Amino acid sequence: MATQLKTLNDWLEWQQKLHPANIDFKIERIKSVFNRLGINRIADKIIIIAGTNGKGSTVSILESLLFQAKLKVGAFTSPHIQRYNERIKINKEEVSDDEIIEAFKFIDDKRGDISLTYFEFATLAAFYIFNKNNVDYAVLEVGLGGRLDATNIIDSDISIITSIGIDHTEFLGNTIDSIALEKAGVMRPLKFSIFADDSPPSVIMKYAKNNSTTLLVHQNDFESKIYNDYWEWSGKKFKKIKLPLLPLVGDFQYNHASAALMALEILEPDIFIENNIFKDAINNIKLLGRYQIVKANPEIILDVAHNEDAANKLKSNLEKYPKKKTRAVIGVLKDKDVYSLVKPLISSVDKWYCGTIDSERGMNAKEIATRLEGSAKNCDVEEFDKMSSAFSRVLSESSYEDRILIYGSFYTVSEFFEYSQSSQKVFNE
Repeated sequence: MATQLKTLNDWLEWQQKLHPANIDFKIERIKSVFNRLGINRIADKIIIIAGTNGKGSTVSILESLLFQAKLKVGAFTSPHIQRYNERIKINKEEVSDDEIIEAFKFIDDKRGDISLTYFEFATLAAFYIFNKNNVDYAVLEVGLGGRLDATNIIDSDISIITSIGIDHTEFLGNTIDSIALEKAGVMRPLKFSIFADDSPPSVIMKYAKNNSTTLLVHQNDFESKIYNDYWEWSGKKFKKIKLPLLPLVGDFQYNHASAALMALEILEPDIFIENNIFKDAINNIKLLGRYQIVKANPEIILDVAHNEDAANKLKSNLEKYPKKKTRAVIGVLKDKDVYSLVKPLISSVDKWYCGTIDSERGMNAKEIATRLEGSAKNCDVEEFDKMSSAFSRVLSESSYEDRILIYGSFYTVSEFFEYSQSSQKVFNE
């Protein structure tokens, strides 16, 4: 028991040492503890979101739409970028340290001798807080995979799968089919599931059929079309709804918004009758670290892209804007494929700054640089033992007209925010 712990940081440090594995796909433990909490249902309606990329965007879009519709919404996401509290929100506001600590204490008291991972503690804390606050909706982002993820221990009213790409192969398998099958595990019999991309892998179609799940697919069962100054959405019942452009960069974000709207057409059709909520809801979407431009001159772009699919989307976003001298700061985790992360961007980047993330899971900058140099001949590469050193160097070398890209991991973006808060150099010039 850890009731002697005082601060949120104390609890988080303790949790990281409690269970021998950081990720453990044995959900019987968390199911057992959840049953001991005595929570009947965490919300009136539950939406779960799985996928390789786009989960956080879809959560933010749904959160904003539901909030604007005056529904009480709880959102659970991971990982966080600046504060742990980002993971659990009620009506778009981070819950307080005290609320999280209260949840941790309750869970710790009920778990007995069952150990939980850091992520499992977070998941159960979100469930406890949502139940306590009597939310109308709980919007849950799957941490990893779907079938065996901690968030999947309860039944959702609807599931969304955003995309399928190669990532986390040591847990999910190294083929699209094996990864898709894990993510398909969030589908429920006799419920709707929504696929946000245009062409789901055949294993997802087969899984849905075998489990009597109604699968709805983008540009088949619901549609979106982007114009110069607006976009249009059509669902099953409501057609050609005109909407303001998203504040998120990338055409792929409209897939996520379309999937969110399809879910709401099923669960909250009255929203579409009074569709004046859409403008404010869309304009008020906020999301850290997804092609986030934090400074204009030099232009500084933050992106949590950490796999091949995300790197390709990042490349596509860069190509939408005029060519600039581009300097990329990259930090990645040990389990990532550096080649697939850098290959799409080799032709766009003039100089690379490789840093070592401040985590046991961080890949050494020297190794990143070696793999990067093996991916492209004669590329300009420099390595640093700390991310902060890489940030300092790139800022000192960049001119007013340059573009600085910071990507590779949530950790990389998080460390930039920490650096910018402690350094006067980033935003005060």
